[in-house]
Amino acid sequence: MRRVALLLTLLFLPPALAGQAARAVLAQGIHAYDDLEFEQAAGLLRRALAAQGVNALARDEVSNALIYLTATELLRDRKDSARAIARRLVITNPRYRPDELVFPPQLLLLYEVVRRATPAVIGEAPADTTIRPGSEALTLRLYASAVHDVQATLVALDGRVMRTLFRGPIGDSLALPWNGLDSANAPLQPGAYAITVSSFDRAGKVVRILRMPLSVLSAPADTLAHPAAPADTVLRPEKRPLGPALRVLAPGLLAGAGMAVLPPAVARGERPSGGRFVIGGTLAVAGVAAFLARKPGRAIPENVTHNAVVRAWRREDAEIARRNSERAKGVIGVHIDAPVILTPAGAGGP
Repeated sequence: MRRVALLLTLLFLPPALAGQAARAVLAQGIHAYDDLEFEQAAGLLRRALAAQGVNALARDEVSNALIYLTATELLRDRKDSARAIARRLVITNPRYRPDELVFPPQLLLLYEVVRRATPAVIGEAPADTTIRPGSEALTLRLYASAVHDVQATLVALDGRVMRTLFRGPIGDSLALPWNGLDSANAPLQPGAYAITVSSFDRAGKVVRILRMPLSVLSAPADTLAHPAAPADTVLRPEKRPLGPALRVLAPGLLAGAGMAVLPPAVARGERPSGGRFVIGGTLAVAGVAAFLARKPGRAIPENVTHNAVVRAWRREDAEIARRNSERAKGVIGVHIDAPVILTPAGAGGP
């Protein structure tokens, strides 16, 4: 009665709690299995697996539900159903291996037989990325249920093979790079494509196809941020100027020379006195002292430091601009949708 009440409660939960409800049903199914109530466990597990959309179980939860349902059907002596469910689990999650400490040996043996007889792969790749065709690559990681031959191709929507990416055996996993080029080594034009991975049985017949829809987009590259500019980007003079010093030197020299030269020139026959020479010399020395006090040609330390910062910023900014220009050349965006697993007609399947 308690489980019946729980199931009735789950039926009327708000939509926001529907996903939690599916997980709760899964937990109830596992609990019923542990209590050896296999009939009830089968119903609960199937109900949890039937949830769709936002209400659906996560991938790991689906695998968990399928392996418990396989064990439930096997212990109910429904071996054909158990094999079909195990095959479904292999196809949807080729990497899955049941816990040897949880499930009985007969379940482990059945699953191993089914896994080895069910060639299948699943692929993982970033949903969105950018690459520069010819020099960078998008890597698709393939995981296999068992060792078998596969062929991976990039195809257009009309079925044309744009490039064969791999043909040969796959073991546990395989890294599958694509450099953004077609079979003629030309960049693939923007549009809709797909990567298909065909699994072959021992007779060379295609028994499973993994299809990963792929879109090529014209996309700008991510640019590097420019460095922050200093508060003042104008270069300053690094040495003290000569002009102002000359302007204070010239009056002193001219005044000193005037004291010595002008009196004889104005009053002919008069000889300049020693006092005039002393005064003239003093004026000249004062002009030279003022000139030297200005330190013409000497470095201005604070300006030298400021200019070093400005020049370093200009070099870094120019380098970032150059690198951004290079990054923007020939970049394409690649979007990959969720994979779909197909079973060709006549190949058999769950």
